[in-house]
Amino acid sequence: MPINKLYGGSIAAMRQALDLRLEKQGLIQSNIANQETPGYIAQDFSFAKVMERTMAGVGDLNRTHAKHLTVDPVEATKSGEYAKEARPVDLDEEMVKLSENQLMYQVTTRLIAKKFEGLRYAIDEGGK
Repeated sequence: MPINKLYGGSIAAMRQALDLRLEKQGLIQSNIANQETPGYIAQDFSFAKVMERTMAGVGDLNRTHAKHLTVDPVEATKSGEYAKEARPVDLDEEMVKLSENQLMYQVTTRLIAKKFEGLRYAIDEGGK
C-alpha cells in the first residue's frame, strides 16, 4: 500500500511544506547576504498562499505524452508568488523570519517522524 494512501496524503503535503520552507530559507538568507548591496530590494513569498495553491492543484501540468517531463507543483506554484517588497533589508526583521521558518521546518519534520513512529508501533505490536 502506498504511504500516501495510508496517511491520506498528509505525508505528501508535509513534504511540499518542507520544500517551501527550504525555498523560503534561501530567500531570507539571500536578503541577509545582500543587505549591504546598493539598490537591493528584499524578496519574500507568502508561505500560506503558495501552500494553499499547491494543495489546490494550481500549477499541476497535464502530461499529454509519457515522455514529457514532470514539473513539481511546488516549483510551478511558487514561481508566480515572489514579491519584491519596496523596502531595504531590515536585519532584525529577516532574523525573526529566519527563526520562524526554522522552527516551522522543525515542527513539520517532527510531525512526519511521529507518523512513522506510529506506523512502526502498529507493525511491531500488530505482529504479537
